[in-house]
Amino acid sequence: MIEEIINKNLKRIEHDLEEIEGIQKIDFIDLFPINPEHRESLDHEALKIAKIIDKTDRGNYYLLNTPLKTKYGDLRLFKVRFYDETRTNWEAAADFLVEDRKKLEEKALTDSRFTYITRPKWDAIEFRTNNTLIYFLKPLISELYSDVM
Repeated sequence: MIEEIINKNLKRIEHDLEEIEGIQKIDFIDLFPINPEHRESLDHEALKIAKIIDKTDRGNYYLLNTPLKTKYGDLRLFKVRFYDETRTNWEAAADFLVEDRKKLEEKALTDSRFTYITRPKWDAIEFRTNNTLIYFLKPLISELYSDVM
């Protein structure tokens, strides 16, 4: 189920990703359960293919036992979020590394589909359409969890 959701999401966002210049690789993906029971099911399945590396107030972070090969590189990290009724339009949101973040930041200033998000430990550029929710984090999730990878 998890691999299916990931692959389905990456296929769905493929067209929108073509608009982002310099995509280098996938770094991480957030999975959004459709209800609390679905979250329990995803967490249960995740434990069969990955180990928990962090438990947060937004969900559990997992490191895959075997990286998932994707068109955008090997995926090693994912999170099963707690159910959030504001995230029901999407099944997942992938994070990517771009070659030139400054260029992406400039594009984000002139395109209403982009939002700049600042948090104490990171910042992100969010790209959102009806079909797509994509993030470009700084630092990358893989950098934040590099000590357990």
